[in-house]
Amino acid sequence: MQIEEILIIKNAQESYAISTDDINQISRVPELMPLPLRPYGTRGLCSVGGNIVSMVDMNQLLNIEEVDIKDHKSRVISLNENLSSNTLLVSDVYNTVEIDQSRIEYISKEDDPVIAIYKYEKSLVQVLSLEKLFSKMNKVSIEVEEIASGKIKDTLKTEEPSNRFLIFSMGNEQYALEIDYLQEIILADNDYTDVAGSDDDLLGLITLRDKLLMVIDLRIYYGFKPQENDANRILVISYNNKKIGLCIDAIVDIKSFYKKDIEYLSDTFDGNKIAGVIHDEESIISFFNDKLLNEILTKNDTFIESSTKNDDDDDDDENFAMEAIVFKLASKEYAFDVQSVDEIIDIVDSTNVAFTDRAIDGIINIRGQIVTMLSLFSKLNIDTYVNEESKIIVCNIADNRIGFVVDSVSDILIIKEEDIRKEDDQYFSGVLSLDAGERLVLLMDIEKIVTKELT
Repeated sequence: MQIEEILIIKNAQESYAISTDDINQISRVPELMPLPLRPYGTRGLCSVGGNIVSMVDMNQLLNIEEVDIKDHKSRVISLNENLSSNTLLVSDVYNTVEIDQSRIEYISKEDDPVIAIYKYEKSLVQVLSLEKLFSKMNKVSIEVEEIASGKIKDTLKTEEPSNRFLIFSMGNEQYALEIDYLQEIILADNDYTDVAGSDDDLLGLITLRDKLLMVIDLRIYYGFKPQENDANRILVISYNNKKIGLCIDAIVDIKSFYKKDIEYLSDTFDGNKIAGVIHDEESIISFFNDKLLNEILTKNDTFIESSTKNDDDDDDDENFAMEAIVFKLASKEYAFDVQSVDEIIDIVDSTNVAFTDRAIDGIINIRGQIVTMLSLFSKLNIDTYVNEESKIIVCNIADNRIGFVVDSVSDILIIKEEDIRKEDDQYFSGVLSLDAGERLVLLMDIEKIVTKELT
């Protein structure tokens, strides 16, 4: 290949160059955004021309001191074609030069990024192949200690105060409930024991772990016609030492909202059936709080078994091990510890990051924060399959937000010690034995999945 024009880049005592055919534009260094699990040579992410791209440090790939992004001479170079998802961070852009072919000596050496030497004035300029240079990013593994130690090189921006809500659907509307009131989520396919003299919205009693639970059809309570299907769920709510089940159409998300986006309404609004609304981008979600829960509990107090502490409850507390969120991958059920889960969102397109490990699906932007997508399908060597019910479970591991695409989210369950069988596996910490042993769910160890050295 004959090079016609080069851009000379200065770095300390050395001069390098790249072909101008690879260059789109040159600009000052924009704000750097952190990227958890970033590949070697990548400093992070930046926004150029409205697009999120990787910022690759040329010095790091040449095994010399990294570029000082605060230096007024440092620049980023936007690239063309196959490398357009990257920018090249350099110490100093010197000059653009048309090549005198009599002064250039081409080098043919496999895997060496230096493909030519050009005699420019009194110095020798090393001309680099960006494809060969970027291939060096694959040759260095991500260090486990960077995550396992809990220390990260870049600090994420602190989010504004926020509250976590469970979002669910009834009819064609979305509603939200503060996650603090939610004890667990179970399937709605149950045999109900009718209660004589009850209202239409009271479905009846079910047995949950040897205790009676009253279930209200929240859809009827709000005037919706129930849509009976496999997506129906029962939200097990705990309030004032009492438990009740609320039947809804389907789970949508678990999501955090800034307090500034939560608007409380007057007590007389809509007969006290909602506490306010959440302004979620282009939609508005109605939410309810303790006042509505207290109203429902008071209305059905005659039928509700109080869960005031007694000896049996003390035994339950002692046996409590964890809350687990159950999800499906390729028709098999797996679980995460809820403590590691930040939120659940609908599936969105991710932005690919060049030269990353095959297990990294890319990155997404959630309310201004960059979330790295890690493929559980790749980790488990199963085919990736995304459908309408697919969700992204966003977890927080050592202050890094990592997203996982799953086929669907099934339940949020309270797990007792006796229901967990410990396992010492590459990615799993145990097996959950549910429904009297008829349902086995593999419990994933998220830290093992993320901190294990990517190969």
